[in-house]
Amino acid sequence: MKIIVGLLLFSMVFSLDEPEGIGFLYGVLGRLNYQTDTTTVLQDTSIIHTGDEIRINAGYQKETHFYVIYRGSEGEYDLLYPEDDKIVANMAELPDTIYAKILPWTQFSDPSGYETFFLINSAQVQENLVNLFKYYNKVNEKGKKKVAKKIQNELDNLNPDKKRELNSIGSRLNVPVVGGITYRADSKDELKDISLTHSCRGNFGIAFKRIILNHHKKH
Repeated sequence: MKIIVGLLLFSMVFSLDEPEGIGFLYGVLGRLNYQTDTTTVLQDTSIIHTGDEIRINAGYQKETHFYVIYRGSEGEYDLLYPEDDKIVANMAELPDTIYAKILPWTQFSDPSGYETFFLINSAQVQENLVNLFKYYNKVNEKGKKKVAKKIQNELDNLNPDKKRELNSIGSRLNVPVVGGITYRADSKDELKDISLTHSCRGNFGIAFKRIILNHHKKH
């Protein structure tokens, strides 16, 4: 499926225990089975069905760089974040920590399969990755298949699972965070659209999280 992205920035509080480390907060939320009044926390290997909606939020430090890449069920790629027209030239204008709505509520359509999201927080600009997407968006379908392999190779090079010296650790937060503020509602499991539910921390300038959603056809 093709995803159309919107972006909204908020400020939040997010600090790392280790100054030499890097990390971010994120939330992958779902509205499943057309129960639009109920929000569910999704994670790697979660099952979704055609017609379900998901939303992705993230929070990261201003002086770092954040990227979200989508690989669809048919092998198509999309750079969800950052968007070219949303890049701010003067970083001094931004708060110390940025809260981003990476993906607004988006409904999944057929074909079914594995829907993969790569969340990457980097101390350095990933120029090669960004340039590959610029080229990917210009070429024809045959050319896209060739560029897609290069994009995946670039992602594999960043993936700490491929490098022994790197390590990214993900965990679920005890209480959801909303815009940098711990949110306590009538129920501790209650979520808001802008909730952050998990953290990911890495070292050597890279925090990397891959989330695969198992997309089934609607029964």
